[in-house]
Amino acid sequence: MGGGTPLRNASPRPAPSGSRVDAEPPRGPSRSEGQGALALAHLLARGTGMAREIVVSSVFGAGATMDAYQAALRVPQLVRELLAEGSLQNTLVPGLARAEAEGGDTEAWALADALLGVLLAVLGVVTLVFLVGAPWLVPLVAAGFVGEKQALAVSLTRWLSPFMAGLSLAALASGALNARGRFLGPAVAANALNLVVLAGALAAPWLGARTGLAPIAVLALATSLSGFVQLAMVLPQLRRAGWRPRPHLRGHPRLRHVLAALGPALVGVATVQLNLLIETQWAASLGDGPLSWLVLGFRLVQIPLAVVAGSVATMALSGIAGSVARGDARGAGAHFAQALAMNALGVLPCAVALGVLADPLCAFLFERGAFDHAATVGTAGMLRGYSWATFGICLHRVLVPSAYALGRPRLPAVLGVGALVLKIPVTWGLLRWTSLGAVALPVGHAVTVTAEVAVLLALLAPEMRGRGLVGQHLRVGVAALALGGVAWLLRDRMHVVLVCAVAGAVYVAVAWVLGLRWPRTAPMDPLPPGTDPVLADVLDALARGDAVLVGTRVVGREAAWELGARGGALVLARVHGGSGVAGADAAPSPPPRVEVLLRAGRPPVVAGLAVGEVAWHAVGDELRAGAGGTVRLPWPPRG
Repeated sequence: MGGGTPLRNASPRPAPSGSRVDAEPPRGPSRSEGQGALALAHLLARGTGMAREIVVSSVFGAGATMDAYQAALRVPQLVRELLAEGSLQNTLVPGLARAEAEGGDTEAWALADALLGVLLAVLGVVTLVFLVGAPWLVPLVAAGFVGEKQALAVSLTRWLSPFMAGLSLAALASGALNARGRFLGPAVAANALNLVVLAGALAAPWLGARTGLAPIAVLALATSLSGFVQLAMVLPQLRRAGWRPRPHLRGHPRLRHVLAALGPALVGVATVQLNLLIETQWAASLGDGPLSWLVLGFRLVQIPLAVVAGSVATMALSGIAGSVARGDARGAGAHFAQALAMNALGVLPCAVALGVLADPLCAFLFERGAFDHAATVGTAGMLRGYSWATFGICLHRVLVPSAYALGRPRLPAVLGVGALVLKIPVTWGLLRWTSLGAVALPVGHAVTVTAEVAVLLALLAPEMRGRGLVGQHLRVGVAALALGGVAWLLRDRMHVVLVCAVAGAVYVAVAWVLGLRWPRTAPMDPLPPGTDPVLADVLDALARGDAVLVGTRVVGREAAWELGARGGALVLARVHGGSGVAGADAAPSPPPRVEVLLRAGRPPVVAGLAVGEVAWHAVGDELRAGAGGTVRLPWPPRG
């Protein structure tokens, strides 16, 4: 490395694919918690969510009372998606990534405080509107409700009005943690919602008899409480990450940019919610039952949506946003292509299984208590319709946040409006001119979401840095068809759980024979683009104990380097080889903590290093002791 060349100008290394400059290990799919652990956390949340639906269905059935609850829940869920979970999270993570890359932790948390202040003010106003305006809001969701059914829906809307506030705040907190590369904790906290609602459903008849409340009102109260319980579980994680929330309305220099990006995000999420609203309105007009069947059918689709697409999208958003913030287009594209490959491997077999096994799955999960066989048949029909939409829905979940992270927020918004315009005539035509009945609602969803993601994927394709994705998807399709064939042959011959196990094993075997493997996460590389690759070798030697820092000299077994400074960047000059053996042999066991010292910028600069309690950093052309306010990154990076 001779000559004291500044690291940032030396032989360029490949641009890292998932790193960010921060006080913690860089953001990307291979840090902190792995994608597999995150998927397991989402699977746990889906498991408790399914347990919640089973218990609620058993206690309340799928009739008029449950229809009123589902309609009342749709209104706060829509606003929650608009205010936080769908739109703000998609803009928050890239916004915090840019703030941290340019100004460090202090700047990022200051932006988060300003966002929190705005969100609290908006939530306060919206909650008041829900309490006062419930009689006018319910017809917007379910105009087909009349009499007692409408009155019940109005009452439940008021009980559920705090629900969106708790979950919106929890979504903001989770987005801040995702931006810090912490995914597992927020995913586990999502179980709080399911468990609180499940407990509320079990206790509803008992509490109702003792308080005079209707059991369904007890369920609505538990649902509202669940969001705040989830928030309470996330807050300690925020404190450990370094954020002590201090909301205010004084604004922030970067707040305008986040809110500007939020506009297209709001449009995009609004179109998705309006699609669901249209389905709800039509289902509500078809009598007692179809609305609950529709919701339960979609709940099963949410298993691959959350477990696979949700975990992939969460980590892709963070990885892409971090790469874009550092100007690493190559890394951003690699994360994008990797997300598409993971989504196909996990979602396509689920979509086929949901369609082929709709009837036995719904009977096994729901048919008990107040949930009769007619409700099973209706729910299974909805699920079969949604199975055609499953891959498109999950791909949409991955593509939309990826588009935001890639700096193209208007694209999903424009296409979402187009899909909404298409949905109305498509669904109306299916209802009027086919014999599908209520199943026309999910089939119409399948048509429109497939068209939307096809165009969105075609427009984002130039951003990808991956080959063979078309062939990979075709091979996944072949393996998924093998799964479907086995499931179809066995569905009337054995229990549905065993059918799923056997068909799943067939899918894995066929996929293996076809050469399909779960994509490896991108390797960690927290050093900025253009950094001398020898620096990583020196850091590795220090971390292993094969080299020691003696004064301003790194002494290894076969070489030594003198630390220096040039233009605010750390430089290493090789001084000799072979004479560092004695110093290296004196390396302590276990080796000391090694950290890279980075100074924020575009791109960031390697300003120094720290070994144990000793640190050196560059200021101009002078090397100084200490960290000097730089950002510390542990080495080797955690994965």
